[in-house]
Amino acid sequence: MSYSIIARCPKSGRLGIGIASYTMAVGQYCDGAVRPNVGVAITQDVPLQRNNRVAINALALGATPNLALSAVRDNDEHFEYRQLAVVDREGNTVAHTGSNVAGIKGQRVGAGFVVLGSGLASEKVLDAMVARFESGADLEFDDRLLTTLEAGRDAGGLKGGKGALPERSVAVIVWHRQDYSEIDLRVDLQNGAISVLRAMYADYKPTAEYYEERARHPRNALPAMEFADMLKKKQQEGK
Repeated sequence: MSYSIIARCPKSGRLGIGIASYTMAVGQYCDGAVRPNVGVAITQDVPLQRNNRVAINALALGATPNLALSAVRDNDEHFEYRQLAVVDREGNTVAHTGSNVAGIKGQRVGAGFVVLGSGLASEKVLDAMVARFESGADLEFDDRLLTTLEAGRDAGGLKGGKGALPERSVAVIVWHRQDYSEIDLRVDLQNGAISVLRAMYADYKPTAEYYEERARHPRNALPAMEFADMLKKKQQEGK
């Protein structure tokens, strides 16, 4: 029971995932799902983490997203119990929703992105996510992923046999040129996890550049507490 978006930013080349789920620790299943200058791939519903790496390794060897998906199919006897999506570094896409995936489910493939979902209140969840992502080109890429998850939640989100289900874990992960993630924010085992992540993002985003710069040039860096006080003052002045 999850919905997600994987995408490539056409302006920067960044690659990212936004995913929300009723189950705990959904970010764990994003392990190995993104590789800079290669692509992004995700497996969900009944996730098998190694599928992410199989697809990414295939892309790294020059396979198209379709061939990468075939490589996963050839190495997964339970392929029809899973949803999978692949986006390569050029923005080419492919998706698969297995015939044994339960509940209301579906996929939407767009220009440089894929939206997936299962255990949904309705397929309107997917349509709302697509509309929000496509209309958010002016946003920072990480914020664009998060607003897409918010659109899915606001359109009904998840539903089980006894009615609506809360999103209890969520992750937004973005990679760029470095060999480590640029953004990796997660919330686990909390009802309303998307709202919690939004609050985390609001606090984290203004500090991200500072900590990156401090890591590169520690000798000249402003002390962390001094930076925090300066940021707090700036935020108060902006109110």
